[in-house]
Amino acid sequence: MAQYLADAHWESHEFLEGPYMRVPKEIACSFAASAVVSPLVAIMDKAMVRPITGVGALLSSMGEASKQMVGKPKTFFGGLPFRLTFLVYFGTYAAANVSEAVLDYSNEREEENRKKVKVAAASAANISLLQWRDSVFAREYSGAASSTRKVPLRTMSLFGIRDSFTMAATFYGAPKAAAYLIKEHDMDHGVAELSTALVVPVIAQFVTAPLHIHAMHFYNCPLSSFSESMAQIKAEYSKVAFGRGLRILPAFGLGSFCNNKFRELTIRQPNEDLLLTRKVTKLIARVTRPPPRRSVAKDGTN
Repeated sequence: MAQYLADAHWESHEFLEGPYMRVPKEIACSFAASAVVSPLVAIMDKAMVRPITGVGALLSSMGEASKQMVGKPKTFFGGLPFRLTFLVYFGTYAAANVSEAVLDYSNEREEENRKKVKVAAASAANISLLQWRDSVFAREYSGAASSTRKVPLRTMSLFGIRDSFTMAATFYGAPKAAAYLIKEHDMDHGVAELSTALVVPVIAQFVTAPLHIHAMHFYNCPLSSFSESMAQIKAEYSKVAFGRGLRILPAFGLGSFCNNKFRELTIRQPNEDLLLTRKVTKLIARVTRPPPRRSVAKDGTN
């Protein structure tokens, strides 16, 4: 879940490899994690910027894109939505992984300082890359009359505020909510962390959905009145809030979990039983091990 991406405690992994071996592996793990989550996130995000209204229409649009992914994979994976979304999450996970490696090599042990650096690096990458990607989505898929018009500063700023709020809720709001549940309601530590890591970022999307809607609407209709903008927010709120709440689960749930597991499988650490090579070696040994010989009694019977 998202806590894996924000986890910066120096004892969490204790990776043993030097920078020339570790950093390329950190980047490769970011690549693999982004490849896992980007298809689903790309499908949902493209559907949310198209000129459609309502959750039903959103699900229908997502269904069409899913069919294309299965039936025409070359078109889907070579398309702009997947390629841009892949770059967003590759950059986000790579920034988090490499920043943690730098902290390790600089011998920074203070957990709060480590978390600030790692979250700042991941947030800067995620927010800036999403601003760029969504500005491209606005030009290409929002139904604007001119796809060559420059994206206005207000639209870009709203994208940045939207994603800053999401990152703050994910990496600071969720842990504080978990601590409250543990202290005030005596909730199990693991249950509190898991539930808040899932719920708090989703709730944040219902708060920021109007920012997303207005950002897209202002790009399409920069001269619209306040009442027209509010009507647009009201018309698209259910679609966007539902879609953005749904997309956050693979983006910072499945993605950060896979990123963490890929790192454990490939980067050498004290517990080498976690490494993929060790797991494969054990599996091969188990499969190729000859069956035990049956003992033969002295009288010749088995």
